[in-house]
Amino acid sequence: MQKTVKCDADLLKLLQQSDSKEVDFLVDVLTYNGAGRIALSSSIKDLLLHQKAERHYTEDGLRHLLHELQEFGGHSVVNLFRSTPLPYSELLTDVHRKLNGKDSVKKTAREKECEVVLSLLGESWRTMPDHDRWERCTEVKVVGGFFNIQDHINMDSSGMVAGLSAAASTAAFSAMRAFPPAAIASSLFAAYQSMSEAYRITIPFVVQIARMKMIGGQAN
Repeated sequence: MQKTVKCDADLLKLLQQSDSKEVDFLVDVLTYNGAGRIALSSSIKDLLLHQKAERHYTEDGLRHLLHELQEFGGHSVVNLFRSTPLPYSELLTDVHRKLNGKDSVKKTAREKECEVVLSLLGESWRTMPDHDRWERCTEVKVVGGFFNIQDHINMDSSGMVAGLSAAASTAAFSAMRAFPPAAIASSLFAAYQSMSEAYRITIPFVVQIARMKMIGGQAN
């Protein structure tokens, strides 16, 4: 009897109810656009790429996808080899903290999801092309912990969060690309390198899940 692959049940339901194109983005993130990753088995990579090409994801395929993405989650290389995947709630809080969000523990999941998505993607969060979303989520300044959510969102008088305009958001990220890698202190370079691979997967994963929930009106 085949063993059921463990994953977040709520996320599994979300992916089953979502457009396959949204799931394709997660497959690209995990498989590095089909090139593969050291900590990802070739059999799982091939399974996911085959289902992507067929434009049909089975429950088993989605379970493997989520299991791998949740295992990659975390703030250290040790988490790349966990036997139990990290809950989405922990990954969301971790990413919110990584982006220097305020009150990460106290805020609700919906509040953190909105701040993470809107700060990185701006008002174009629904329509931004996959490549641009991935690029923003994996900017050196973002994965290195030098991004600040508060600098990239607007807050109205009632406390509602809004993303920057498309022009303002693009300008902010253009300036960010001029951020010199040398600004990362040499004493922190080894730690930065070890964490970056995990965050280059975890941040786009969390942003995509949060975005899918916002689109579907399911954030809670």
